[in-house]
Amino acid sequence: MITVGLYGIADPAPGPRPNFTHDHGIALVRDGRVITVVQLERYTGLKYDNRLPDYICELLSRYLPAGEPVRFASVNSFAGSTFASRDGNLRIEPEEHVEVSDALAPAQVRWRPDGVSRRHADGWVVCHELAHLASLLPFVGRFEPGSLLAHIDGGASESACSFWTTDGERLRLLESSWPRLKTPVNNFNASPLVRAILGLSPADHLAMPGKLMGYAGHGAPDGATTRWLADHGWFSEYEGREAAILDAVNHHFGTRYGHFDLRLREFKTIAACIQASFEEEVTSAIAEAQRRTGAHTLYLAGGAALNIPTNARLERLFEQVHVPPCTNDSGLALGAAAWVEYLDRHELPIHGPFLNTFDVPTEPPTSADVARAARLLADGKIIGVCTGAAEIGPRALGHRSLLARADSAPLRRRLSEVIKRREWYRPVAPVLCEESARELLGEDVVRSPLSRYMLGAYPVRPGSKAPLSGVLHEDGTVRPQVVRADDEDNHLLHDLLSMLLHDHGVAALVNTSFNGAGRPIVHRRDEAAATARAMKLDALMVDGSLHRP
Repeated sequence: MITVGLYGIADPAPGPRPNFTHDHGIALVRDGRVITVVQLERYTGLKYDNRLPDYICELLSRYLPAGEPVRFASVNSFAGSTFASRDGNLRIEPEEHVEVSDALAPAQVRWRPDGVSRRHADGWVVCHELAHLASLLPFVGRFEPGSLLAHIDGGASESACSFWTTDGERLRLLESSWPRLKTPVNNFNASPLVRAILGLSPADHLAMPGKLMGYAGHGAPDGATTRWLADHGWFSEYEGREAAILDAVNHHFGTRYGHFDLRLREFKTIAACIQASFEEEVTSAIAEAQRRTGAHTLYLAGGAALNIPTNARLERLFEQVHVPPCTNDSGLALGAAAWVEYLDRHELPIHGPFLNTFDVPTEPPTSADVARAARLLADGKIIGVCTGAAEIGPRALGHRSLLARADSAPLRRRLSEVIKRREWYRPVAPVLCEESARELLGEDVVRSPLSRYMLGAYPVRPGSKAPLSGVLHEDGTVRPQVVRADDEDNHLLHDLLSMLLHDHGVAALVNTSFNGAGRPIVHRRDEAAATARAMKLDALMVDGSLHRP
């Protein structure tokens, strides 16, 4: 029996760009083991693609094994609970309202794979909130009894946040709420003030949280500015009123600026206040739920879990914090399938993050190619990597990565700002083998589940900043990926990092996603080659060999 998880509710907003729904995809799971995940954006090349109704029958025809029984688990949204393919050959409709507390509801499935004959399949609709949390299961196996589960996102089915506890098998909803955290979340994805400062349009709302988080790190919050922002309702009602926003800024700070300038202290201060408010409100809400449950372990999911400084604060509250590599909507299809499978067996096999398996290069690089790559990187070159199955989620973790030395700020600027055309204020992350991470960052970082996926922030140990000087943030922290020797599906990156450390004295690399501006992470070999040429990379490791692009 194959469980097909899918997230593909049609976007009610017209236009070519994703708006209310985004990051559509499907996941195929058998006996608890993930067969494949297809993020639609990797399949079509349109970032945040939300056109699964157009592609679902094509994808099922391509990836479903013939003749095997199938059941569907579709994720709902505040935009709707019924999934319908554009050609009318697949429809998944809940038989009753999907309550957040119930997590899922039975659904009627009408499916004609050949466009004519109907094929039987059972189905469920899984609530958006629970699908986010269940996306953790392939990476943790099960939820520990007595733990706290929290989802925080801009909009799920009936809430912006939900809090749950578990006895190890069943979940119990503590609270779900629209207003509880809606304001701090909206400040990151829908704020006219932030758009004005960063020079973004409403269509950029999916990219805005990461940009704001990076920019905020260059400022320092102050109480007076935070109170001023709150008194103005965080400028949420100032849509299209950039001149009025600028007048208010000038009045508050006593300045006479004629335009928004990212280099100016006042705008950095505003961003830092918004970030600090987000951290405080999210941390306070989770801490309150922790007091109610006495939990020592936190499972956190939803787009807000990509806010790294907040995760760092949460790690100080709990013994362990788990966030999946696909914590945003890219993990919903996997979460739906994982939850249905979990209900069958109460535990799933542990997976690595490399689950986007379609069109996979199968031949691993040779040790000679790894040695050549290490030499090039040690000499200050930039290398693209496209090997094996691709990462699920928004972060490249070594299979679809751009790599360079982490101890050179000019090299980091060349990679991030010139080659990838990212803004100057956006951070980049280092990747280290566990031996190097233990020395530079400490044993706690090596043990942290967040450091597997670049989801935590940690101070560098005294006297150890030089090897990470190109990736240090303004506050002296880094947001690392630590590759362990037992990461079975990431041997290439571990071997490369170990060779660089022992043979060349290079302790860490920059690891950023292999994609051009505004494009999804590359997936196929031909994409990797074309993108490497366009970026003028120094070398490309793909399909088992290292060569000039």
